[in-house]
Amino acid sequence: MIPIAELNALPAQDFAIALAPIFEHSPWVADRAAARRPYASRLALHAAMCAVVAEATQAEQLALIRAHPELAGRASVRTSLTAESAREQQGAGLQGCSPEEFARLHDLNDRYNAKFGFPFILAVRGHSRASIIDAFAARLDHAVDDEHRVALAQIGRIAFFRLNDAVSTPLGDEIMAMHERLATFSDDEASLTCTYLRPAHISTADSIRDFMLAAGLEAEIDAVGNVVGRWRNGDAHAKTLVTGSHYDTVINGGRYDGRLGILLPIAVAQQLRQAGAKLNCDLEIVGFAEEEGVRFKSTFLGSSAVAGSFDTAVLDNTDNDGIRMRDAMRAVGHDPQRIQDIAREPARLAGYVEVHIEQGPVLLEANRALGVVTAIAGSVRSVVSITGHAGHAGTVPMGSRRDAAAAAAEIILAVEKYCSTAAGLVGTVGKLEVPQGAINVIPGRCELSIDIRSGDDSVRDAAEAEVLGEIARIGARRRVQIDVRRVLRAAGAPCAQALQDQLAAAISRAGGDTAPLHLPSGAGHDAMKMATITPIGMLFVRCGNGGISHHPDETMTPSDADVAARVFSDFLLHFQPVTA
Repeated sequence: MIPIAELNALPAQDFAIALAPIFEHSPWVADRAAARRPYASRLALHAAMCAVVAEATQAEQLALIRAHPELAGRASVRTSLTAESAREQQGAGLQGCSPEEFARLHDLNDRYNAKFGFPFILAVRGHSRASIIDAFAARLDHAVDDEHRVALAQIGRIAFFRLNDAVSTPLGDEIMAMHERLATFSDDEASLTCTYLRPAHISTADSIRDFMLAAGLEAEIDAVGNVVGRWRNGDAHAKTLVTGSHYDTVINGGRYDGRLGILLPIAVAQQLRQAGAKLNCDLEIVGFAEEEGVRFKSTFLGSSAVAGSFDTAVLDNTDNDGIRMRDAMRAVGHDPQRIQDIAREPARLAGYVEVHIEQGPVLLEANRALGVVTAIAGSVRSVVSITGHAGHAGTVPMGSRRDAAAAAAEIILAVEKYCSTAAGLVGTVGKLEVPQGAINVIPGRCELSIDIRSGDDSVRDAAEAEVLGEIARIGARRRVQIDVRRVLRAAGAPCAQALQDQLAAAISRAGGDTAPLHLPSGAGHDAMKMATITPIGMLFVRCGNGGISHHPDETMTPSDADVAARVFSDFLLHFQPVTA
């Protein structure tokens, strides 16, 4: 492989020669891309080469398409394929076609060429002979112009896989580039919004699958939309270490929340595989399809399916357009009836580890790139309704008032007071409303939310009890009625000590931090669901801008991505399976 920096430094002629095989028999693509250097990553290089093709004349594009061989065609039989095409077709098993399959493919090739005037193009990595034949037959129904566009898109995918085999990029830069690629898919042109099973979500899943295939992993998209990549170590009795996170986002979200835990392991797996490394377990990387609950108001769909706890009742949830979840799934080819088949067998698992940006300022303020998570906080959420007595702001004496908003203010201060008593304990009033309020009216009603979290459920529950006691005293003193309705109680998920120790050791060895910071996670993660079937661990990576997350200003640096990747690589190479 040639490093991207070395490629950038080559004379234009040598640059074009080095990349000539990327687009089949079409060195003009690399020649024109040479003028657009330098490239920060192979993904940037790939985008530029695809732009060259898009800007080419229709005649040049047609020549490019026609430069490709037929799949299992006569060139294959004559063994006159380029080395790249031969490897690709062999990888899809096309060299092992039965006589009946060869006959079927030759017939399809003849019919396709007769209709379109160019050969059928398909990036065959990840395909089987059967799926290739199915795609071949389906595309015969396309119009010529549509198939021209599909052929160029497939050529772009072929080039993507070839570049990944030929060019290397520093891990940190590659991980950042992968995030940027996924950020181009959004429900909203003005911001990053990727919600379950909408077009941006489908495109994101397809790209993640291609990243996995390029890394040499087996890859599939399951019945709930999880993207799963597998690296098998060859031992039929090996247990499986699972890693991953979610790829959906909140509305107007950030690039790194969730997605870091998918893309970083893919990049690390590719580097380790290319170096000939061998793990002592199977590795499974899961891009969980949904965690945020934006579209159908039901969270952790992807990880709950893997954990065997998917609630089938949510399949009848509807979005704002009245579309049922089960119908949205079927519309994109997922089968709700097969979700139960996704569940993993706990006895086959060696643990679950998630890499995630911190979503807070602790690492930033401590000047640490990485931290080991001790526990994921459980939360109790309540909705509080306060009913007092409305009155004229100028005529009711202060001592006679039954002010709902004043009671709410005291409750907010009580949450702050009783949730400041222990490390890792936090309390938040995130919603505060005065229905039908007016500037000259004493509030007769007020509504607010309370969210209390801690990695230790007993600490959280004790704080909740203190807050509830104070709410009762406030209501009596102010002569207002206060109703508290609990809407959520989620147990905390402690991280396995053995995984904490292994992550800390990797940080010391590969990250240069001999006293790694340990800290709790106040945010919920897919790891909470995975904790119900296997021991969990979590590695936090520093984020900038004060630790802001779920926001377009969410940031991470290439250097932090690089050190996190080196630490995760070291962790995988030294990993010892954990038992519950």
